[in-house]
Amino acid sequence: MTLVDKPADCDVCTALTRQRDAARLAGRHITAQSRNAEIANHRQFFLSIDEIAVGAVVYDQDSDVVGVVRDIRGLLVCLARPTHLTWEAPYARLRPGTEWEVKQLHAPAELQRGRS
Repeated sequence: MTLVDKPADCDVCTALTRQRDAARLAGRHITAQSRNAEIANHRQFFLSIDEIAVGAVVYDQDSDVVGVVRDIRGLLVCLARPTHLTWEAPYARLRPGTEWEVKQLHAPAELQRGRS
């Protein structure tokens, strides 16, 4: 089993590493292997603005919030939340959203639809 080292400042990799270690201690080898695969494939940032697509779910490291890409203006990306919060962020401070973050983003959207 190969371990992939990621920078310690990545909150997702840190959480996945903790989950992997807990699974390994509990003898859940398949879960540990799954977490290793997630760590290895986790992208921590975009290499260029061309990698970002309108409609993609991304995590803004500066504001610590997940959002949906609404527009791209030069090196700035316009983001929005289901609660109608919008903001701009430089693409270099964004990373692709994880599966968990996509689920977190959909929960307020459903709540907002229920309120409308």
